[in-house]
Amino acid sequence: MTYDQAFFDAGIDRKGTNSVKWAARGIMREGMIPLWVADMDFPCAQPIRDALIRRAEHTCYGYTFESAEDAQAVTDFWRRRHGVVFRPEDTLMLPTVVAGLRACVNTMTQPGDGVIIQTPVYGPFTASVRESGRVVLDARLISDQNGRYRMDYEAIEHFLQQGARLMILCNPHNPVGRAWDGEELRSLVMLLKRYKARLVSDEIHADFVYAPKRFISVLSLPEADERTLSLVSASKTFNVAGLQQATAICREADTLSLLRKYLERAGAACGNIFALTATRAAYTSCDDWLDGLLAYLRRNQDALRELLAELLPHAVISPMEATYLAWADIRAYDTPHCEIGNRCKKHGVALSDGQFFGHSAGEGFMRINYGCPRSQLLEGVQRFAHAVKEG
Repeated sequence: MTYDQAFFDAGIDRKGTNSVKWAARGIMREGMIPLWVADMDFPCAQPIRDALIRRAEHTCYGYTFESAEDAQAVTDFWRRRHGVVFRPEDTLMLPTVVAGLRACVNTMTQPGDGVIIQTPVYGPFTASVRESGRVVLDARLISDQNGRYRMDYEAIEHFLQQGARLMILCNPHNPVGRAWDGEELRSLVMLLKRYKARLVSDEIHADFVYAPKRFISVLSLPEADERTLSLVSASKTFNVAGLQQATAICREADTLSLLRKYLERAGAACGNIFALTATRAAYTSCDDWLDGLLAYLRRNQDALRELLAELLPHAVISPMEATYLAWADIRAYDTPHCEIGNRCKKHGVALSDGQFFGHSAGEGFMRINYGCPRSQLLEGVQRFAHAVKEG
């Protein structure tokens, strides 16, 4: 099969599938265009579909386990796509990356400890810390007039001096679209090492980094502590999030052992048959689909940037170095943030509220998912522009 522009332009009808993106109660209604939650409106690669059908035809769906083949598939994919080398025994299957975040917070810190995050950032970062009885320490990212963000190392060090024992990094960063470079990451890991603090890196968007930038995993840095842990998944890359499977990668056996015991106590010790099947197929047989997708998303970036420049010339779109999510600053239009959601619903479009990523850091911002057919994206952006300007 050829995964070209025509393939991705065609999209897929998701009505009647209990799709959160298209039918979430209280958010979506008939006729609305969803540009919010981070999944994509494209058919999965054919090898994934074929593998799932073959497994379904077996007709017995009893308990299963992660095999050596599953771990090897993850290992080979990361070496092939990103040049990151680790062993199959350095991996641990998880239900989701969010489950991994919570497991890390609960096994690497004690109640009352401080955990560093960087808002604006994916909402479950904050929830994973706060709902585990830990203290959120927000080393808020700093942005320039072009909407490009950087880390605040002084704030990070301040919290380390106060005794923070763990930092959760988003790499690449959701929602601001940064692909952190080697110098930035080395400065961070050296700072954390100086204070003997741990680092957990959510790298679920690793496969969405656009030239001339390239993805750099914390696992590839010689300076990183061997206890450094990365959380990865095929879910975003290959659009199989509903199957729920992720992987923790760490080169220290004791860290993985603690996570494994925590997950077993939580009843998350067994893999989903279809998640295992789809992930194995994705990591072994779908590079051509991914290459076609990345080319399509890059053109979507251009279309999004051009249309917003025409319709909302005072909006600032952060440079789209990574992910398939655009971070839009609409504060210049002086629209009360509390009204944006209702205005968008009135005009028939759903975006992610910026305050989901940090109450203060996200005020006046909206996140746009451009992982969809171009016609859907352009219509949704036009509706968004009308919502901002006309109310």
